[in-house]
Amino acid sequence: MSRLRSELTLLGAALPTPAIITMANGLTVATLDRPDAPVVSSALCYRAGRRDDGPQHGGTAHFLEHMMFRGAARFGASEIDRLTRGAGGSNNAFTTHDATLYEFAFARDRWHLALELEADRMQSLLLAPEDVDRERQVIEEEIAMYRDDPWDALEEAVFSKLFPRHPYGKPVLGRRQDLQRTDADVLRSFHQTHYRPENAVLVLAGAVGEDAIDRAVAAFDTLPVPAGDRNDSNAAAGRTGRTAFPRETEPQHRADQRLVRRAGEAPRLLIGLRGPAGDDSDQPLVDLLLSVLATGRSSRLQRKLVDGGQLCAFAGAQIAETLDPGAILLSAEVLPGVEPQRVEEEMIAALTKLAQEPPSRAEIRRARRMLIADWIFGHERVHQQAVTTALAMASFDAGHPLRQAERLLAASPEALHQAAQRWLDPAHGTVVGWSLPTDDAETEASEGR
Repeated sequence: MSRLRSELTLLGAALPTPAIITMANGLTVATLDRPDAPVVSSALCYRAGRRDDGPQHGGTAHFLEHMMFRGAARFGASEIDRLTRGAGGSNNAFTTHDATLYEFAFARDRWHLALELEADRMQSLLLAPEDVDRERQVIEEEIAMYRDDPWDALEEAVFSKLFPRHPYGKPVLGRRQDLQRTDADVLRSFHQTHYRPENAVLVLAGAVGEDAIDRAVAAFDTLPVPAGDRNDSNAAAGRTGRTAFPRETEPQHRADQRLVRRAGEAPRLLIGLRGPAGDDSDQPLVDLLLSVLATGRSSRLQRKLVDGGQLCAFAGAQIAETLDPGAILLSAEVLPGVEPQRVEEEMIAALTKLAQEPPSRAEIRRARRMLIADWIFGHERVHQQAVTTALAMASFDAGHPLRQAERLLAASPEALHQAAQRWLDPAHGTVVGWSLPTDDAETEASEGR
């Protein structure tokens, strides 16, 4: 028990508990004060992602992410990037199926500029039709780039089979025909619906000082207080205006599915299984099991397929942390001259063994040490502390990361075995996707089994 407390202390030091307030207009503001840090990072996370796009306008959340850098009433076109660079800062953003996050990083004496920029575009985004048209072309080029990348295209194909009815099976960027239907009015409606104070979490991390909360309140208090009664189930969960999807507590048995694409110069394998949601108590256990399977040179797949077997250039495994039950993915790139079917059989056999037999205590200790080291290293910078905290608070709560870490550290071999039986048994159904080399320029897709 003392060792567990010691490990949790290390993890807690890497991601401190934030100070949190909720403003009158519903905006949640959290601070992670690190007086020794030379910078301040802000992460503003909206509970709006691909899952919130309309049925005829896939990719709207991502489209709006692009438009948020096109200017608002106070800071017009190109001003956001110009002002950021002029102050020696940086900015970025990303959209997932569950959320959209905007980030800034500035020196400790000028970070308040991030508050001004974010408040302006939350309240009065311009969305000029000519800018919408220009950005649509940029996104179409981005879609083409993903389509031409063998791994990205294979992942999209596998997800479409793994989630035939859930938005997780649809690309975040949308499709070209969706973008053509998405104009300034559609984007404005999405912005007005989802980019509201009560639907957002702002995290400030670094040398924020004692007046950080006061600065945030001053910047955002002109935004309106939400009108009407918000007692519906989504609002009660802090997910204003969101579409709810059925949550599964255990994987259902599904028919195996296969798909084959012809692209690239090397055989690439992606095996997908349905996994637990991000707040499921099994999620960190599956993460640990996948580390036993594929993380580090002494992991099972590395020994069998890469260093020992010399069958693959690499092999990996990962689980997504999503609002609803998500995906478990195993991947491998096959070396020249190796029969792809052999690699697939070895992957399935490794999953089957993990579901049938609990990992050894030595394997668990090794995997746990690697995950702890990754956690601490990954949260050394205040930037990642801000992003992790904002995402956790937007989808779950501020204590979510450390709560899941505690479950991981406390997991017994028996609990891990049970989690493996629930989530990693190929008998529950898999999607096996192959991207195989081709001599022509066409990309084909087929399915069977």
